[in-house]
Amino acid sequence: MTLTTETAGWLMLLAVAAYGFMIAVFTSGLASLAGKKRRHERPEATAGGATSVSVIIPARNEAHNIPRLLEDIGRQDFPLHRLEVIVSDDQSEDGTPETARRFGEMHPGFPLQVVTAGLKGADGRGKKRAIERAVAASTGGILLFTDADTFRGDRWISSMVGGFEKKGMVMVLGPVSFTREKNLIQKIQSLEFMGLMGVTAGSAAVGYPVMCNGANLAYRREAFGRSRGFESNIQFPSGDDQFMLSRIRRIYGKGSIVFNPDPAATVGTVPEKTLAGFVNQRMRWVSKSRGYRDPVVIVAGAVTYLAHFLLLAGLLWGFFSPAILAYTVPLWLLKILLDYPAVAIMMRFLGKRKLSRYYFIAQVFQLVYVPVVGVLGLFLPYKWKGRKG
Repeated sequence: MTLTTETAGWLMLLAVAAYGFMIAVFTSGLASLAGKKRRHERPEATAGGATSVSVIIPARNEAHNIPRLLEDIGRQDFPLHRLEVIVSDDQSEDGTPETARRFGEMHPGFPLQVVTAGLKGADGRGKKRAIERAVAASTGGILLFTDADTFRGDRWISSMVGGFEKKGMVMVLGPVSFTREKNLIQKIQSLEFMGLMGVTAGSAAVGYPVMCNGANLAYRREAFGRSRGFESNIQFPSGDDQFMLSRIRRIYGKGSIVFNPDPAATVGTVPEKTLAGFVNQRMRWVSKSRGYRDPVVIVAGAVTYLAHFLLLAGLLWGFFSPAILAYTVPLWLLKILLDYPAVAIMMRFLGKRKLSRYYFIAQVFQLVYVPVVGVLGLFLPYKWKGRKG
């Protein structure tokens, strides 16, 4: 059966309409968060004077970043006697655990523990195994996760802990921002990532969280045990954050997860410097999608992919049949307009309004990479920190 131009146009219209409805719902949730004036209280008041926190840092080949990260944590306004910091090494080849231990020796009052893999084979490798070792060694009632290559202000811990103030709260999603962008590819990544963070915040605000980021994530200790950790998805190298999000929502209910809209909770990280690095990163993220079982996440991902795929196909088809462009171009421009409010809110929240000049370029980039990487990530291997996935 031959696909006519009119039929293709209707398919694109339905896909963009579904995508637009979803983005509008998430943007409304994001706008409601942006309109709230969050109180900046001390940790003793927000989460109870007895709250203990374990900051868990899975790390592989991060010897150059670990000292700065630990210094960041040492400057936090959260009481040290209620804090423990666990660096869990993922079979590093650059002396990461030794570097962390030296930091502890130079700062004897710092509550640092370094955990290493007992096995050097496949059974002990991977970020999830590193997290499991850290959780087993931890004692805090709240587990706060971050990555070794990140930055934060001195109220990060107290702000994230404050997110558990509301009764029944089990997981707090923290804001993550790309920072120190220098070249064009990094600026495009920053804009695109702000869109993802807008969806993260907005979907959580409406009660159906579909994304989170392991660079800034916290949940109650009991949730890790009750969800059986990563037992059911250990075969996927990534997804320690996403799979846990789905498990917690299923076990505790959609009201158990909240996004922290406090700027003081923001964690920054540097985007990939090259296109190849970006593609490898996103292929790694996509690879875990084969393990998704959450219908909300599956539908959101499918709608997003289908809208981008059909629009890109329509533009390419237009080289051979210009008539299809009469459908494709207006729908693509509509999609660009629909995406902008969430990105604009996040630019304002993160103080990155100057990046708006790159918005259209970022949309072109997104239209191409989403369909391409969305397929390649399911079938082709990728490289990440010296490993093949």
